[in-house]
Amino acid sequence: MKQKSITFRCSAAQFHRLQENIRARESATRTHVISGAIEEFLDFVEKPEQHSLDLFELVRCIDEAGEGPPFAEQA
Repeated sequence: MKQKSITFRCSAAQFHRLQENIRARESATRTHVISGAIEEFLDFVEKPEQHSLDLFELVRCIDEAGEGPPFAEQA
């Protein structure tokens, strides 16, 4: 399977968290960290109780479940 590149913009706060996450793991790469985050997000939103939520409700649920700063502080 041919891999595809994904490009996205992030805030300075999000980039700083990404860099810190990479530094905290010995063999982590940007691709590894972002891929892991996407997998965790997909696992979360594919749960039956999340299917009926809109984007704002999903963000609220993630903020409540997460250990990091709220999304509003990162955007």
